[in-house]
Amino acid sequence: MIASAALAAWLADRNRQYQSHVAIEALARDWSRHRLVTGLMRRLSQLPDRSDGAIIEAARGFFDDEDGIAELVGSLIAASRRDLFFRPPFQPMISEIHSGLLLFHNPFLSIALGVSGIETLAAKKTASRGGSVIFTGVTSLYRYLKAGGATLSFWEAPPITDDFVAAQAGQCRLVERRRIEDGEEVLVDGRYQSLIVDHASSDIVYLQATIRCGAAPLSVEYDSDTLSFIGASSTDEASSRLQMMVSMLRTMERHDALPLIQEALNSPHFYVRWHIMREMLAMDADAALPALRRMAEKDPHPEVRAAARQTMDMFFEEEETATKGGVQCRA
Repeated sequence: MIASAALAAWLADRNRQYQSHVAIEALARDWSRHRLVTGLMRRLSQLPDRSDGAIIEAARGFFDDEDGIAELVGSLIAASRRDLFFRPPFQPMISEIHSGLLLFHNPFLSIALGVSGIETLAAKKTASRGGSVIFTGVTSLYRYLKAGGATLSFWEAPPITDDFVAAQAGQCRLVERRRIEDGEEVLVDGRYQSLIVDHASSDIVYLQATIRCGAAPLSVEYDSDTLSFIGASSTDEASSRLQMMVSMLRTMERHDALPLIQEALNSPHFYVRWHIMREMLAMDADAALPALRRMAEKDPHPEVRAAARQTMDMFFEEEETATKGGVQCRA
C-alpha cells in the first residue's frame, strides 16, 4: 500500500532514491571523520587499562563537546529538511518509552542519543499496573541535554555477581527520588543500581554511554510493588547466540554436533552451561550423562550443581556395575 503521493513519486524515481542514498552515505562518511568519533577512538586506544572508570572518563570527553553534538544534530535536521526520505545512518534504538540513535559502538563502549517522549511516558504510566525495576548489569552514564522537568527514582539491590543465585537475590529498595536539571549527569552502576523516570513535563533528550567492562553476567528484575526478585536475563550477546544455536541444533536433531556442543560447556556463564546441558540431555541422554555427572560434582555454581544432581536423581538410576555396566536412563 502506498502511504502518500510523495512516497509514490519517490518510489517511481530511481534518481531521487539514489540521491537519498548518496546523502545518507555522505553523512555516515563525515561522521566517521568527525572529531567526536576520532577523539573518542584516540582516547580509548590510549587507555592504560580498560577499566570501567577509565572508559567512563573517555565517554565524558565525548559528552563535553557540546558544539560537536550540536553540529551532528544540526546536520541530521538539515538533511531531513532537504529530503523527506533521508534516513540517519545510525542504528535505531527503540523501546516502549525511549527512541534513539546509536552514535558509537565497540565491544567496551556504546554511545546513544535518545529521546523519551512525554506522550509515551504518559501512556506507559497509564497502561502499567504494577511494574518492575531492572538492574541492567552494566554501567550507564547519562547526560540530560533537556531534562524535561523529569523526576527520577533511584534504586539499589544486592550486587549481581558471577555466582548469582536467584534464591539469594533479596529485595531492591528505593534510595532517592528527585528532579533533574538540564545538563545534569547521572552515573548508574547497573550491577546494583537502577533508575526510573517517574514523571516528566516535556520530552527528555539525553546522551547515554553504556560501559560493558566488568559487566555482570545477568540483568535482574524486581517487582516494583513487592520489591522481590522476579527474573533475570543474559547481558552477554555472544552467550545468547550460543544458546540459540545449540537449541537449533537440538531441534534439527544434529546428533553429529554433540562433540561441538559439549565443548561449549566450558562457557564462563553458569546459565549457558545449564542451558547446553539441558539441550544435550534432550538430544541424547546417555551420551550427555558423563558430562552431567561432572557438572553435578564440580560445576563452580551451586545452582547448576544442584540442578545436575536433581536431574540424575530423577531420571537416572545406578545399577550394579558388574552386571549392567553403570547407569540407565529412566526416561
